[in-house]
Amino acid sequence: MKSMTGYGKGEATNNLINVTVEIKTINSKALDVRINLSRAINNLMSTFNEILKKYIKRGKVDVFINYKLSPDVEIPVCVNYSMAKTYINAINKISGLTGKEISITMRDLLSMHDIFMKEEIDFSKFEPVFIEAFESALKKVDEERIKEGEKLKQDIEKRLEKIEATVRKIENRSKEISKILFEKLKEKVSKLLEDFDDKEELTKRVELEVALLAEKQDVSEEITRLYSHIKRFRELLNEDFSGKTMDFLCQEMHREINTLGSKLKEINITEPILQIKTEIARIKEQVQNVE
Repeated sequence: MKSMTGYGKGEATNNLINVTVEIKTINSKALDVRINLSRAINNLMSTFNEILKKYIKRGKVDVFINYKLSPDVEIPVCVNYSMAKTYINAINKISGLTGKEISITMRDLLSMHDIFMKEEIDFSKFEPVFIEAFESALKKVDEERIKEGEKLKQDIEKRLEKIEATVRKIENRSKEISKILFEKLKEKVSKLLEDFDDKEELTKRVELEVALLAEKQDVSEEITRLYSHIKRFRELLNEDFSGKTMDFLCQEMHREINTLGSKLKEINITEPILQIKTEIARIKEQVQNVE
């Protein structure tokens, strides 16, 4: 189980370039990747995305890639001879009009940026360095997400233990429901029918009514499903990419608890019901950060 929160920094270098990659991840419902690339290495975007998906399946991912070229890297320069000739001809015309000789130095030509233009460097030869730095950062992110996932796992397990123990208490209390309903209903009926002659018949009728009520308020199915959800939750704690399933289980457990509270209102289990709801809510918060 992994957390969706992590950070990693990777670096790779050779004698011509130094590359640094930083990756930050936070929780998100789906995989949302933003890779900040300079135009010079934009052709590596698809390669980076393919590598990233091997490590990360869900979460918001921000990638920052920086590089520094060595002074030994030769940057090709293109000379626009046509533009240089145009400048020279224009200057000669001005010289003819003014009658003054205008000399052109190499410094003058160098200041004319549209004559000398830098050509783009071929970054394809540096691709292995970029990939090395990228994978190094991803591995560190993955390690951090696994560590954070282990912390989440321990916290969720503790809360599942509390829920399981409280459900067991509710299960034991629920066995009292028939007796409580019988006594309450018998008391009410006795007050209404104090002059009822056939006491034995009255008792039978009360028992029948209680049996029908008890059947409607039977919570064995809800208890069984809760135990099943808890068991499945524990299985998911040892699986990858289980966050969405855990979130669904939280909703199902909350629904079962609401049903329990409604059916067992006669035995006053408000406090344990609230305790379980609180633990489920806290688990749900943690699950939002599980990949």
